[in-house]
Amino acid sequence: MKITYLGTSAAEGFPAIFCNCKFCNEARALGGKNIRTRSQSLINDDMLIDFPQDTYHHFLTSNIEGDRIKHLLITHSHSDHLYPEDLVLRYGAFAHNMRQERLNIVAGGNAYDMLSKTEQHGITLLKISPFETIQLGDYRVTALPARHAIGTGALIYVIEGEKNILYAHDTGFLFDEVLEFIAEKRFSFDLISLDCTNVDIPISDEGNHMGLPNIRRLVCRLNEIGAVSASTRIVINHFSHNAAPFYDSLVEAVRSDGFIVSYDTMTIEV
Repeated sequence: MKITYLGTSAAEGFPAIFCNCKFCNEARALGGKNIRTRSQSLINDDMLIDFPQDTYHHFLTSNIEGDRIKHLLITHSHSDHLYPEDLVLRYGAFAHNMRQERLNIVAGGNAYDMLSKTEQHGITLLKISPFETIQLGDYRVTALPARHAIGTGALIYVIEGEKNILYAHDTGFLFDEVLEFIAEKRFSFDLISLDCTNVDIPISDEGNHMGLPNIRRLVCRLNEIGAVSASTRIVINHFSHNAAPFYDSLVEAVRSDGFIVSYDTMTIEV
């Protein structure tokens, strides 16, 4: 099982689209792993997580054959995670000889409502609720409530296949009921991917995102309930330009933690 990080930034990108701050200017000069597009990931070669404005760019830079994708999980309705306008390009004169005729899209809350109003040629739209599990081909997918944009139905996902992944973007510190559910179901994760929007900018555990101090506390909690072990790959992802998310600096900041710093196009075999 593998996960490819197609985009690793928060909504504004890094460098941010209209920003002239010293961090963004330095990122433009450095290039490489310091250039971060909007958040999106790919499980194996057939399950996308989120569908931002940068999806087409991601398909080009990571050599992804979009017609092969079977499943799409949507975390929430913000435009850096859901840009439904491009989904209409999946039918008719826009797309020929597709090897996967239908795309299963899983969403909840406002994201589901938005998608239900979109043209759905070649799409099977599936509504999922917090703490619900559905089978998608070879994957078991469980939705959990995110601490993000409260009232919109934002979700994070547990993906069980050959290995088990917790994909937690965008979210603040996990709710107690989420941690209790993970413990009750005895989930044991081979990889966890955690929101690190703030990096070292302080944010409360009740906030909409996390930084490194929150992540360290969360990893301790997950370890206490047996959900992670010494062999679990822990990835930090989804960075804001305000936190100066330069790749080399982040690697140094988490060296003692053993965390993996994501970058655009990075693939991890689990």
